[in-house]
Amino acid sequence: MKSGSLTNLIVYSIVAVVLIALGVLAFHALVPESPQPEVEQARAAIARARDQQSGIYSPRLFREAQNNYDSAMAAWRSENERFILLRNYERVIIFAESAEKNAEDAMRNTASRSKSLKSSLESEIARLNREMALFEKIFLSMPLPQDVRKKHSRGKLLIKEAEIDFSKERYVDGNLKITEANEYISGTYNLARVTLQEYFKHYPEWQEWAMETIEQSRKNGSYAILVEKIPPQCHLYHGGKKKYTFEAEFGTNWLGDKKSRGDMATPEGKYTVTRKLSGGATKYHKALLINYPNKIDVQEFNERIRSGQLPVDASIGDMIEIHGEGGKGGHWTQGCVALKDSDMDILYRYASKGTQVTIIGSALTLEEFFSSRENL
Repeated sequence: MKSGSLTNLIVYSIVAVVLIALGVLAFHALVPESPQPEVEQARAAIARARDQQSGIYSPRLFREAQNNYDSAMAAWRSENERFILLRNYERVIIFAESAEKNAEDAMRNTASRSKSLKSSLESEIARLNREMALFEKIFLSMPLPQDVRKKHSRGKLLIKEAEIDFSKERYVDGNLKITEANEYISGTYNLARVTLQEYFKHYPEWQEWAMETIEQSRKNGSYAILVEKIPPQCHLYHGGKKKYTFEAEFGTNWLGDKKSRGDMATPEGKYTVTRKLSGGATKYHKALLINYPNKIDVQEFNERIRSGQLPVDASIGDMIEIHGEGGKGGHWTQGCVALKDSDMDILYRYASKGTQVTIIGSALTLEEFFSSRENL
């Protein structure tokens, strides 16, 4: 081959290579840049938001982040189906950047809301625990309806579950449980309080009975027994002065006056001892039988029959005593007043036939009673 031809061939080859290279460079310059960096940043931001539980604490923002990310991926797939030089990833990048911003906003909102929910949950747990403890101090010994006790127990369980959620930083779940617990605890507390307020409407009458009993003891220099249900105590007076105070237990349905036989309620009113029982005469260590029903009890019973409050076949009941074998830690009798045997020995020693026995709801006002329990 002639040298001139060889030179031309080399020149042509170099030109061809240069042209191809320029073509490749031009082609790459015309190919749109991949949106992968923006999409990856959005994906990473959403993953961090998910780890911080933004789906729970900031559900709207987190959902928007996911929707924008899905839109970015859909737009990317759609563009990739077009001829490479005609692809436009602008919408992909816009969606990806929006997704990243949504995720970052969700994380900031999550941090703020989590802190707020934590504080709120901690405060509500403490408040309801105090309210529950107060309820148990004041009302748990009351003969409340079974559904009230069940609601109280349910509320107590929900507080424990909320405490577990708090310890595991599940503040949303904990706040849902504590809100439900509040309905149970506050509801039962309010119902029990209303019940007690109704009961204490008889306070003026109780106060009058107690004052008359103590005054009679003072005037006659005699012994008198004053029993109060709230708090459950039996007092022995002599010459108008309190000599002994014993813990007492009553009928299981003790809140309120006795209305009929079998209602498990301890009567309220002014009575006297009719018999002293010991040895084989009583199965409760020692006992003081009182004159229930008295004339007033019979009148009230007959009125309840007439008004339809009691069925016509109801009977009034009898055999109410102050007796021993108490100290069981709860109200358990069928309507009697029970003391520890050692306390009953003392009361039995000083009491006699004719000793006045007055049974009242409380010597305290309702406010004084609440105050005394709150300070325990």
